[in-house]
Amino acid sequence: MQVQANFASGTGYASCKRMQRSAGASDKVASVVHIVQRMAPGGIETLVLDLALRDPAVRILSLEGTADELVIAWPRLEPVSDRLAALGKPPGIAPALIPKIMRLLRRWDARAIVAHHIGPLVYGGLAARLGRIAIRVHVEHDGWHYRDLSRARLGKVLDILVQPRKVAVSHGTAEQACAALNTDLVEIIPNGVDLARFHPADRAGARARLHLPQDVRMIGTVGRLVHVKGHDILVDASSKLGADTHVAIVGDGEELGTLREKAAALGVSDKIHFLGRHDRPEEVYPAFDLFCLPSRAEGFPRALIEAQACDVPVVASNVGGVREAVCPRTGRLVEAENPSVLAAALDQALAHPPKEHPRDFVDPRFSLDRTVAAYRSLAFG
Repeated sequence: MQVQANFASGTGYASCKRMQRSAGASDKVASVVHIVQRMAPGGIETLVLDLALRDPAVRILSLEGTADELVIAWPRLEPVSDRLAALGKPPGIAPALIPKIMRLLRRWDARAIVAHHIGPLVYGGLAARLGRIAIRVHVEHDGWHYRDLSRARLGKVLDILVQPRKVAVSHGTAEQACAALNTDLVEIIPNGVDLARFHPADRAGARARLHLPQDVRMIGTVGRLVHVKGHDILVDASSKLGADTHVAIVGDGEELGTLREKAAALGVSDKIHFLGRHDRPEEVYPAFDLFCLPSRAEGFPRALIEAQACDVPVVASNVGGVREAVCPRTGRLVEAENPSVLAAALDQALAHPPKEHPRDFVDPRFSLDRTVAAYRSLAFG
């Protein structure tokens, strides 16, 4: 696999100076349209929103939903609502979306499209190719979905038809995608976070706002409650930890009921705190002594960067591109899907807090400024 460095200082980011040269003329250039499946809270969507908030050339196209319902469900979209469109895609294959997207791209004077994941590449990529938009980018946020052979075949066909410039969020993701698609040229742009927004804060105050106990060791996790995120593994692991070790689970999703039932069956309901979705996660991370990512598969999880930016050490499953997101001096990697191994690592991490600061690993390596500059350079050079 050949990975093309698109970063400054050997990290893969585009030059920040390039971003500064372009920023002043952003209102005079064509738009860059980022296409997602559904613009609802999630890692991909938060990245796209951050890019739009920082770069006025960015417009957002959601295949699913309507603009109004998306903004109502996620109020953080309000500042960019005038640059958001949604097509209300129904379930299944919807070829009629392609001409709709072509018309929208013309109206927006699109210079480039950036398709996040394979679904948006199907519709947005083909529309851009038919509409003769020269700059077509496909961002791989994880590679594990190509284990499905039909997905891999579809990806190969799209590479031929759309001929996109390929970007991955981590080297691990790039390796998986390259192996599945039989390609060897991918650029790496890791997810960055706003370091002014995510920063260390008072732990007692954060716990008080979240109604969490002050006199316990608190392990936290943030993410959608879906099977691949492995929250059930963390609940299992919690049953092997002492009564003074609690777990806060932040997020919502289809697994919530199952997780509550598991906690009750294991007799740990009193020390598992389900906090629901939180639109200001920067106020959540400081409440934790330790952050845990027990995922079964990942690309390059933003939550790890956010937690470490708040100076919270992490324990995470060694899957996908996770290794690249964990500070080697303050974090720990564990075998996936093994509650006993996870519990031991969590207990050791709590018993021996690192003397160094996880934030030093993140700042400036994974700053949002660098990510914005790298994505902008795809369209404007």
